[in-house]
Amino acid sequence: MPAPLVTEQKLRFCDTDMLGHVNNAAYAELFEAGRVEMLAPLGLLRGPHAVVIARLEIDFLREMNWPGEVRVETEIARIGTKSMHVRQRLLVGEDVTGRARSVLAVIDVETRRAVPLTDAWREVLARWHIPDDNAA
Repeated sequence: MPAPLVTEQKLRFCDTDMLGHVNNAAYAELFEAGRVEMLAPLGLLRGPHAVVIARLEIDFLREMNWPGEVRVETEIARIGTKSMHVRQRLLVGEDVTGRARSVLAVIDVETRRAVPLTDAWREVLARWHIPDDNAA
């Protein structure tokens, strides 16, 4: 049964702002860490193919403070022909501090054009495929 990919990350002092909470740019980096954990088994971080972000939406729900740890949950909402729709959450304890939705396209590094997802990539992505009616 598919389940979210869970990544644990430490909050860093260097990510705090003058108000003492984790800056909004760090949320994007934390979501990236979750996507990297998902994409690494696909071999899409280096080589003839790469993944680019076509769309990224972030909802900032609660502040996060250093020191601490955050859990990044990553799942696939939709697997398309040349792209995947990713849904993510940041949690500190049981509190959801942020949500993100992104559309990732796989490209040929040389041509910079989108390529179809292979059956092998789809098989790996299926581990985290939890579809919903709101996949955009």
